Amino acid sequence: MTDTTDELAYEDGVELEQEDEAHDEITTPFDPGKIRVRTINVVVDQVVQRVKHGEIDLAPDFQRRAGIWTPQGKSRLIESLLLRIPIPVFYVAADSEDKWQVVDGIQRISTINDYVAGEFSLRGLQYLGEEYADVRYSDLPRSMQRRINETQLVVNVIDPGTPEEVMFNIFHRINTGGAALRGQEIRHALHPGPVREYLKDLSCSVEFLAATNGSVSPTRMADRECVLRFLAFHIDPWEEYTSNDLDGYLGEAMAKINWMEESEHDQIASVFKAAMGAALAIFGEQAFRKPPTDKGKKRPISKALFETWSIGLARCSEIEQRRLARRKQRIVNQFRELLADDHKFDRAISYSTGTPKRVLKRFRTIDELIHRCLS
Repeated sequence: MTDTTDELAYEDGVELEQEDEAHDEITTPFDPGKIRVRTINVVVDQVVQRVKHGEIDLAPDFQRRAGIWTPQGKSRLIESLLLRIPIPVFYVAADSEDKWQVVDGIQRISTINDYVAGEFSLRGLQYLGEEYADVRYSDLPRSMQRRINETQLVVNVIDPGTPEEVMFNIFHRINTGGAALRGQEIRHALHPGPVREYLKDLSCSVEFLAATNGSVSPTRMADRECVLRFLAFHIDPWEEYTSNDLDGYLGEAMAKINWMEESEHDQIASVFKAAMGAALAIFGEQAFRKPPTDKGKKRPISKALFETWSIGLARCSEIEQRRLARRKQRIVNQFRELLADDHKFDRAISYSTGTPKRVLKRFRTIDELIHRCLS
């Protein structure tokens, strides 16, 4: 296998999957009649009341984790409200009860709500005078409190009934503080419920961290996407995969996990952790990675290899997993030969990895390799 470049393309500890030129084209155009997005004006006091009553979901914490605002940054947002400087629009998805999942604007809403609740005082202001230094909301003159409370905010609301694939595409086009949302961040926003904590727990498990050598960053939820890929292909076998939309397929898996009983969660978690242990026993620090470069540089985790190896090992019994661990050198050698000789497999784990043809190719190939090494 030859390296196409010495500089490995990766982000957040996982290899970037490249798309063929034709893959970004939409094969089935969206029905404009199903896309329902409306723009409304609300005042700050209405937003604060929504937060108070749990009608705005601030759980999509990708923005907060990606870069917590400094006290000065928070203060200058409040300064903008006091100076009547318009702030950027907000994007939310509404459910059937008109509760909002915030996709763009979590930090701004959190900052405004925290200031009104007395959580911080102003500092590092740019335009207002010294009389506002270190001032909390309760210390503001009533006229300035009213100015904040009555500030109008522009909110783009995506109404219920809009297909999830449309919402996903809309969210992809939104920039959040200059950083485009990642796929898992969008799925996290679209699927509130137990699945959020479930993915977080598995991505923080000792077994996952050991198998990935702690190299997959949680900052933009890359670790949770790896876990979700395993869960999706465990719930719905790869043999039945016919979707041309891997993002949508993963979103459907999150919805299914939300409806599962806790006992099912526990059973799948046990299978997942066993697969992580088997991968570590066989590959060590090279688990879920392509072989090192010609210069000996360790490659990042491959999401495609993560899902195929973890599912393949999860289908093995405990006895078979131990047998594979004893034959680990055979597996490593055959895997290296596979990458060197089977160019279709190499493409199936590197390019347009969500197409049915390539999903089936990589899963079937790893499945056959495992069975050869067991026999």
